[in-house]
Amino acid sequence: MKKKIINTKLLFTVLIAAGLTFTVASCKKDSTSTTAATVTEADAAELTTDAVTPETGGMTAQLSTSTTIEKTVVLSCGVSKDSTIIKSSAAGASPSYSYNLNWNYMLTCNGIIPSQLTFNFTGTGSYDGTRLSSKDNSQGAFTLTGLPPASSQYLFSSTYTRTGTTTSKIARQYTFTSNIKITSSNIAVDKTTQQIVSGTATVTIAATSTSGKTFIFNGIVTFLGNKKATIVLNSGVTYNIQWS
Repeated sequence: MKKKIINTKLLFTVLIAAGLTFTVASCKKDSTSTTAATVTEADAAELTTDAVTPETGGMTAQLSTSTTIEKTVVLSCGVSKDSTIIKSSAAGASPSYSYNLNWNYMLTCNGIIPSQLTFNFTGTGSYDGTRLSSKDNSQGAFTLTGLPPASSQYLFSSTYTRTGTTTSKIARQYTFTSNIKITSSNIAVDKTTQQIVSGTATVTIAATSTSGKTFIFNGIVTFLGNKKATIVLNSGVTYNIQWS
């Protein structure tokens, strides 16, 4: 009877090679999975930009609506009023937006002298931005002071929130749920131009990937006037915003 002799050195080499192949394949798979599940700071900065700019129906558009109401609606002290405001960008515009918001507002007075105008709104909207598109629920609470004619600026205290489903339009083109909240107590708006001239706001972003992992970002939005602002998030990198 012939005996089969196994070359142990050869067997050991084959097993080592197989192990290395399995390890490399596993690492590659894990790396791809992790990348697909990551919401980056650049994504969070872009989400903040879209929540601020009027081209995507953001907070600055709602501040503009507030000042327009103050200038054009007949208001009485202590009397609450309601409006449904439906807006969308021009056909073919890029970026584009649409929203349907239910507004409530009331003028508060010291005697007969107006002291502040408060706004609350809630509703739905969507936008198709440069790098992101999203369908959201949004809400806001604004308090507007600086009402006397002698004042050249309005001053806003504001909270603005967007919560929805967001899709990246570039690179990985993945979808995640997002919640962004922008809060400020010192946004100054010129009464003549109705443009923001200064102010800062804190921003908090929670983004949850399809894998279920949540990424948290915090930072500051600084309004510079001339339709410009900056965003600084966790890393300390400055992201610039500009709108038309």
